[in-house]
Amino acid sequence: MSAGHAPVDLDDALAVVEYGSDAVDAALDARLTDGLADTGAATLVARLRDLHRAMQAGRPREIRRGTGLIGRLLGRDVEAEADAAALQQRLGVLIADADRSAGALRTNATRQQALQDELSQGIARIARTIKAARDWLDGEAVAGMAHPAHERLERRLGQLATVQATWELGARQLHLLHDQHLELLARYQRIRDVLLPTWRQGVLASAAASGAAHNTAAADAQAAIESEVAAMAATLD
Repeated sequence: MSAGHAPVDLDDALAVVEYGSDAVDAALDARLTDGLADTGAATLVARLRDLHRAMQAGRPREIRRGTGLIGRLLGRDVEAEADAAALQQRLGVLIADADRSAGALRTNATRQQALQDELSQGIARIARTIKAARDWLDGEAVAGMAHPAHERLERRLGQLATVQATWELGARQLHLLHDQHLELLARYQRIRDVLLPTWRQGVLASAAASGAAHNTAAADAQAAIESEVAAMAATLD
């Protein structure tokens, strides 16, 4: 005796081949590919590197230390100092560029969270589709029933399982990328809200000859920004 109604019309070969198609969202595949190919993080780090280089203007000792002995022999420290001076003239623009990059990354992080929710629902949908057919096939086997389309349905379940596994892998990768972006945004907020204002105040105070303490505060803030940008870059390697 049959274990129950088949999940698909076994006499319709095309229906068997396409079983579970309604659970597979091709558009979701495309969105996942786009989500994993996001480059917003690298853009933000590049903007902050330019900002840090601008902050080095007027500090030739730091620039020389960054270029190394070979670089100094090749004159790269002179080039780097000229680049830093040029960038400092555009400091306000650089900050605005970094703000826009952070805003774009924040938008991407929101989209990634929504995509994670979509993937979770899609994975559960495919799992239910596979389970419905698997339970029926197992029941048929126990009942000693056999149909020529069983093998074709088994192959189709294997295909659906592959889609499910691909989405599960993509979901894990997307989760890691989302966490990475959140960490980058947290570091950016520290630079923007704490370190950059401290550096500016120290530079202005130093220019007004307000004492070495302010100059030290500016140098400390600049070093902290360099450390944050380096940490951000390291997460992308």
